[in-house]
Amino acid sequence: MRRPFRTPTHVVLWTGVLVAVVGVLLVVTAPAPSFGWFAYAPLSHDAFVPGTRPWQLVVGPVLVLVGAVVAAFAGGRLSVRRR
Repeated sequence: MRRPFRTPTHVVLWTGVLVAVVGVLLVVTAPAPSFGWFAYAPLSHDAFVPGTRPWQLVVGPVLVLVGAVVAAFAGGRLSVRRR
């Protein structure tokens, strides 16, 4: 039976994949952007602040990038090792 975490490189590979998946989930579940009339909102108490983004759209792509780089490094390291 093969163990998925038998070497530290395997642990790094699966950690990178997990971080990338979490980043994708953050981007997918981010709240929808607000469009439309923003100059006058008489019945709401929210002020329109242009240029703000939800934190999920800032952190998510960073996690995807970091996870992909880590997983690619570990995958490359596993592909050239001796058996």
